[in-house]
Amino acid sequence: MDVLFGSPVVLHHSSETIEITVHKEKKISFLEHITKTCPSLVGKDARFYPTIWLPNGHFQTAYAAYAKFDHVHHIEYDRNLIPTLDGGQFSLDWTPTLAEKPFDDTPTIVVLHGLTGGSHESYIRCVLEILTKPPHNYRAVVFNNRGCAKSQLLSPKLYCAAYTEDLRIALEYIQKCIPKAKLFAIGFSLGANILVKYLGEEGKNTPFIGAISVGNPFDILGSNVSMESKIIGRNIYSASLANNLKNSFAEHEHILKKHPKLDPAYIMLARSIREFDDRCTRVVFGYDTVNDYYRDASSSRFVTKVRIPLLCLQAEDDPVSVREWVPYDECRFNPYVILATTSHGGHLGWFTNFWHPTRWCIKPITEFSVAIIEAENFTVLPNDSIEQI
Repeated sequence: MDVLFGSPVVLHHSSETIEITVHKEKKISFLEHITKTCPSLVGKDARFYPTIWLPNGHFQTAYAAYAKFDHVHHIEYDRNLIPTLDGGQFSLDWTPTLAEKPFDDTPTIVVLHGLTGGSHESYIRCVLEILTKPPHNYRAVVFNNRGCAKSQLLSPKLYCAAYTEDLRIALEYIQKCIPKAKLFAIGFSLGANILVKYLGEEGKNTPFIGAISVGNPFDILGSNVSMESKIIGRNIYSASLANNLKNSFAEHEHILKKHPKLDPAYIMLARSIREFDDRCTRVVFGYDTVNDYYRDASSSRFVTKVRIPLLCLQAEDDPVSVREWVPYDECRFNPYVILATTSHGGHLGWFTNFWHPTRWCIKPITEFSVAIIEAENFTVLPNDSIEQI
């Protein structure tokens, strides 16, 4: 029925949210500010109408994965290659190009991509197409993990859901380039997990003024167990993710095989994402077991520690970021966090319209980004007990 009548957006939040100061006006609560500025999240228009021939999470996810978006959302980037202390590197892709917009104090969106993704992904380009063009004219920079987005791997180490150190290096470099610019963050899927984990680790010390988490798996162990327990999850989603990881491994095998504890032939036999992570990821990052890695990586443990305005956008029929493991209670506990859910949308889907489906999530992502960037300041409510814990 939601295909016909729409899937309403449901907000989950603390009874008292932080205060926002907007253009030197009277302080209002975070929730009230969002209510006034984000009609896609609150009010009569806060409803997602799925494309009628993409009626559930499986169809939405499949379309997001296999549809061709090469003819839309054209974004040009300038690339920086950033070295790491262990001899590796990752890349930063800036848009607009520096020839078009030299470094200045323009508010800047830092974007984190999903598993084996990069700045080329349609779910990134469709958002940046709006935020970097009039009337907003923001700058954006996509943080491409090691070996992603056609960047060369220089050391036998990729990236994982638990590893946040490269993001810190990226932010240090970005701040040197644009020291006076406001920084805002958007993370998708695995990138959302890395972002929220980082935000919880840093608390008030992050340079970001606000952030959005989209399609976050949150509890990596729980979501993996739920996925593997279902036939379609085990044979389609887990297998597809494993194939993507194996393709990435094969692309950089000449470097990765230098790791003394990796067995490339054994890794390439992995049939599930769990088997790949057990044979490769947890070995590279020094975890005793794959469950140990999954527990440490789960950003759900860090939601209560976030200290900037954070929107978490989730579809409850997401077959990858499973509903049962979304940290509803933690989001309701933290006055800095608002969780917005729709009953449909799939994984990084939310496609609407019949003939040429577009992503509905562009609207709330854009509205929230602008609402926080244009706000002047935010503080904790005086009677907020979160700082007393």
